[in-house]
Amino acid sequence: MPRHDDPLTLDRTDVRSLAPVVALRNRSTGKEITIGDRRLVVGKSASCDVVLDDPCVSRVHCVLEPRDGALFVRDKRSRNGTYVNDRRVDCGELAPGAELGLGSTRLLALGPRSGEARGGFARLVGRDPAFLAAIDQAQRIALTDVSVLIVGETGTGKELVAQAIHEASPRARRPFVAVNCGAFPQELIGSELFGHERGAFTGAASERDGVFVQADRGTLFLDELGELPLSQQPHLLRALETRRVRRVGGAVERGFDVRLICATNRVNGLGSERGALRVDLYHRVATVLIPLPPLRARLSDLELLTDDLLEDLAVEHGPRGLSTAARRALRDHRWPGNVRELRQTLTRGVALSADVIEPWHLFPAPPRSPTPVETPTLTALADHPLRGLLLDASPLVPRYDSMVRDAMTDALARYGSVRAAADALGIPRSTFSDRARRLGLPIPKPCPPRRREGAT
Repeated sequence: MPRHDDPLTLDRTDVRSLAPVVALRNRSTGKEITIGDRRLVVGKSASCDVVLDDPCVSRVHCVLEPRDGALFVRDKRSRNGTYVNDRRVDCGELAPGAELGLGSTRLLALGPRSGEARGGFARLVGRDPAFLAAIDQAQRIALTDVSVLIVGETGTGKELVAQAIHEASPRARRPFVAVNCGAFPQELIGSELFGHERGAFTGAASERDGVFVQADRGTLFLDELGELPLSQQPHLLRALETRRVRRVGGAVERGFDVRLICATNRVNGLGSERGALRVDLYHRVATVLIPLPPLRARLSDLELLTDDLLEDLAVEHGPRGLSTAARRALRDHRWPGNVRELRQTLTRGVALSADVIEPWHLFPAPPRSPTPVETPTLTALADHPLRGLLLDASPLVPRYDSMVRDAMTDALARYGSVRAAADALGIPRSTFSDRARRLGLPIPKPCPPRRREGAT
């Protein structure tokens, strides 16, 4: 902790300083205040270095002081006070991811960018109210040790939120161990979670610690917790309640001290056979529930996210611009893969373009068969991203109806028959017909067989 000579009491609200703060982002407007190496006076007076248009801010509200690689904020006897992570301070340190509250203004401390890895909450970009509410909740509980369940679709950034909570917590200098419960072979789940002794099963040539011991005194992130088989969940529940684990094949229990953060993309179905949690386990891990909205529900953030991702990609690939048509194409896309899909789409656009990204760089058209009337044996549509939905026997999710209808209509138009269209999409003919009837698509009638000459 740097020495502080000010007579005011130094409140050690956040003293981790994992990286220097280089800017403060206004969470309402998205504008950033660059932090240099000089003292900045903040208030609503025109004479201040940083002028805030906020009636709840004093004329001279506080001072920002960079010292020894850290950033300190010192209150100047303001009327409404200065807050760091919702805690009133006379003088406190701002670390990346911390929130500075001045009146009704909220400023997020950002770490290094443009070539240097950003950490904590600085990586989470957005102004959507639901998204900001989720991030605010994550920041509030970061300094505690309560268990957290993050709920959101694939690609919404659940692991980034978990890492940000860890980096803003007192365990920040301890291990952050992330595991995907859906990737465990069923017969090895116990070994992965709790460890095993040598010779406990075939292939166990040496003893091994499980993830609970590996994350001791740090944070354990269990991703896709809903994919853990119901038969294994009681063992996990007992470990969480007793804070002790026993290796597979072992007789001695070992204590552990971890902060547990879990994530799942399953928002319904407690107690069902697949993709769900036992009710008792759910209540054990969901002390705080943080829901992350999908990208299609926060399209107001699309431009901000796009510019932020392009700035990151420019470090490796050089700067790129987006044409008006490309931005329109991004707005019109449904984004079933959320922010992860947006990143991959922009990466593809940067890789395929030289200067300005156009729509065809972002969404290249699939190659078409040179003979569309010919029944294909293997086409580009066989790997269509909607194939899983087309094969699913359950009713379609409403938001995907139009996407599935477009894919099937295109296949019918290109290949002229149900059999050929089904082969192109890589699904059974009967499944295609059922889906077509459900969606109200016109099904071409098969041509009558030709009569052979001389037949009576």
